[in-house]
Amino acid sequence: TTTGTQMNLDVADLLSNSVIATAKRNNFPPIVVSVLDKQANMLVQKRMDGDVHVAFPDFSYAKAYTCVALDVSSREFRDKYTTQNDASKIAQLNSMMSISQGKMAAFPGGILLRNEENVVIGAVGEWRGG
Repeated sequence: TTTGTQMNLDVADLLSNSVIATAKRNNFPPIVVSVLDKQANMLVQKRMDGDVHVAFPDFSYAKAYTCVALDVSSREFRDKYTTQNDASKIAQLNSMMSISQGKMAAFPGGILLRNEENVVIGAVGEWRGG
């Protein structure tokens, strides 16, 4: 049993509020942030006021889902299969995204979350326009 921080609604809400506060502080265009637990259940999804494309919630969820599904950031997932420009690895990446029925995303913005004991507790995904 782990004794460190576990993902719950309070933690997810705190994380999503922090991401939005950072976006506001940096004058980013409106974002959507999704926080998932380690089983890829959505705990919180928030969008900033303003023009947010209808697809942004799906994109932010896909980034977070990728993290909990593969135990890596969405950037690491992309880089693992694309840095060598190997056609077979790129085909594998595309197949994995297809098999997941669009639940995974191979671009930066998904962060795997671990607690003090290095146990995966969930993930955050963010998408912004611009």
